[in-house]
Amino acid sequence: MTSAILPLSYHINNDMSTLTKNINYFIPTGFNFIIDRIPNVNFFCQSVNLPGVNLGTVTINTPFKDYPLAGDKVEFNEFRISFVVDEELKNWIEIYNWIIGLGFPSDFGQYSDLKKSHPNGIYSDANLFILSSHKNVQHKVVFQNIFPVSLSDIDMNSISSDTTTTIADVSFAYTIYNIERLISDI
Repeated sequence: MTSAILPLSYHINNDMSTLTKNINYFIPTGFNFIIDRIPNVNFFCQSVNLPGVNLGTVTINTPFKDYPLAGDKVEFNEFRISFVVDEELKNWIEIYNWIIGLGFPSDFGQYSDLKKSHPNGIYSDANLFILSSHKNVQHKVVFQNIFPVSLSDIDMNSISSDTTTTIADVSFAYTIYNIERLISDI
């Protein structure tokens, strides 16, 4: 019994129901970021990233050719946000105090206060809402057990004559993130 050779287009498009019906492009300016522990950062958030993921591989050696197999650990890239620093430095200090409380508290009370200050203890959950081109919430990304690992400098310069806003960057580590679709396809 011979099998018929079908055109490549059949193999690619044999199930038209899985193709997208929405041909609008992703707009990277449509997002909203919320993390309970740092409310002053939420309001001034300017940019975020949706972290990539990496899956390790295992190489199987053979006498003819080595070939890769899927690994067993997924690694998530850092989650980063940029925010405008407010005049009183409240949002920058929120993150600074969180990092200091985690890594170099001046006494046990400072670490204890950090744990008591939030229902999740020293960690927090964060939500990133991704908006459609019509500014409707389309996806909700939930980061679990998030905590800051780096906070950028605040550069000051008396030579500059322009009044510009100061942008700070913070990177977070987290356990995992999940993406939930909130609206259906058009």
